[in-house]
Amino acid sequence: MNDSPPSAPDPRLSAGATRLALRYDGTFAPEAIHRLLADSYRLLAEGATIRTHLIVLAECLTGERLEALARAEGRPTSAVPRVLFVRSGNAARSQLAAAILTHLTEGRVHVTSAGTDRPTTWTCASPKFWQRSVSSCRKMSSRNR
Repeated sequence: MNDSPPSAPDPRLSAGATRLALRYDGTFAPEAIHRLLADSYRLLAEGATIRTHLIVLAECLTGERLEALARAEGRPTSAVPRVLFVRSGNAARSQLAAAILTHLTEGRVHVTSAGTDRPTTWTCASPKFWQRSVSSCRKMSSRNR
């Protein structure tokens, strides 16, 4: 059995693997982190039509996966509360909810959004919708201070 990490699909992943290995030192073996990062990259690359930020996204996804695995195994790496907003497509509502909660808690809560289905098309709401949303967020924020 070969325990060496697989060759990176992109050589720039090595820097991300090193950063993650430092963050999770003592929690996960560097080889396991490298394999998970390569897998995250592969998963993202499979359906990607734009590949510009795959390296950064793979590192972020791997960090999320490692954090979830650590929590599932009873060894969380942070005491910060976590909130996950889930919608079927994750195209707007859950992302907006995550952004609002992140803003309102000023980083005291780690917020993530996710979708259960891969969207076939992406739709953008009108600029007026986003202006109203930001305006509402500001009003809520000023009331909670």
